[in-house]
Amino acid sequence: MHTAAGLLQRDAESGEAGVLEAIERAAQTCAARIGLAAVAGVIDFAGSDTPARADCPDAGHAGRLVARRTKTVRTLLGSVDVTRGYYHCGTCRAGFAPLDTRLGITGTSLSPGLARAAALAGAEMPYAKSVEFIGTVTGLHLASTSTLARTTRAQGARARALINAEQAAATATSRPVPAADDSGGMGLCYLVMDGTGAPMLPRECAGRAGKDGGRPGTREVKIGCLFTQSGRDPATGDPVQDPGSVSYISTFAPAPEFAGQVRAEYLRRGFDQIRQPVVLGDGAHWIWNIANQQFPHATQVVDYFHAREHLADLTKLLTPVLRDPASFEQHLVDALDLGHTEQFATAVDRLDLPARAPDLARPATREVRYFTGNHHRMQYADFTANGYYIGSGPVESACNTIVKQRAKRAGTHWTMTGLDPVLALRTLHQSHREDILWHTPHT
Repeated sequence: MHTAAGLLQRDAESGEAGVLEAIERAAQTCAARIGLAAVAGVIDFAGSDTPARADCPDAGHAGRLVARRTKTVRTLLGSVDVTRGYYHCGTCRAGFAPLDTRLGITGTSLSPGLARAAALAGAEMPYAKSVEFIGTVTGLHLASTSTLARTTRAQGARARALINAEQAAATATSRPVPAADDSGGMGLCYLVMDGTGAPMLPRECAGRAGKDGGRPGTREVKIGCLFTQSGRDPATGDPVQDPGSVSYISTFAPAPEFAGQVRAEYLRRGFDQIRQPVVLGDGAHWIWNIANQQFPHATQVVDYFHAREHLADLTKLLTPVLRDPASFEQHLVDALDLGHTEQFATAVDRLDLPARAPDLARPATREVRYFTGNHHRMQYADFTANGYYIGSGPVESACNTIVKQRAKRAGTHWTMTGLDPVLALRTLHQSHREDILWHTPHT
């Protein structure tokens, strides 16, 4: 109170604004000191229990007390010295401190709370800005840039290991064949897949072909988005995603390995008990290979907006030989909406490109094949009538949120070992599943 009164008086005399922040900072500093003293007292009490022998954490062997040793641990409230019993296991020939295990500080100088804050900040913004952000929020300098980067990678690696363990457990569990759904519910689950490039250091792209024969500068991150749908908007008839039903996966792995991960997440979510799966993608061959191999009973849908982009590209390509490009495109839009993709080939054949514009014949044929080859995946009238999503917006959003916002900053280039842990953390965060990594204790 005395400090606050002094700040108010000084502000009144100087005429400067901002006294409230100064009061906040003073109160924050005071609270941190009180809290740190309480933490230190609890730790000192716990550290005073040092029996002559303790079980080795790795094998359960009995270790003997060697000494009481002190380590400095940085917490969200500041640094604290932890003095605890240090033991040696003669069988394992290794030392250990049981209190470190209880406190979650084995092999680290950061408390679990600070490690979590550092990892979350490092996964969201550049490491230097993360240090600045934590300092601004706490009013304390708790970690260096290198410590924060190292902690983010360590926590991200732990996140990836937990994700992999979950996937392995899901595929190892046998499940009963689902009974027929007589409830009348829609019972829809979606598997939306896409890929996006992440900027890499040159050594990470060595020996790889670049886009259109150019120099490679990225590595593809494959993204999977899974969610359920139980109904439609009664006012519009549009499909409605079930709240809180979205989960994501991300990986640098090639398509065959990614296929197994998608299948594992599908099983972990219990989607094999849902009547109708739908696979949504942009038309990339690897997506439909996964769909055919892993989910042969699924309805396959090419993202409608990607199809429209290809139609716009086709119209632009053919503009030199079209009398009315707008009418040509609108005619094919109407055909696309009805799922009549055969009309694309007919419309292009009528232009007689081999005779009128031979240089356009091959690229036009390639664009037409996109539609005719995906005929069964472009039955948009039927899909809409059945209440299905026909756009892959959720995974497009995931590519932006999980990869682009963190990895594709100006001048940023990564290694795979540096970025993958960040992606693992961001994937869990977007899936609202950080609880598998950090268990919030009850207070």
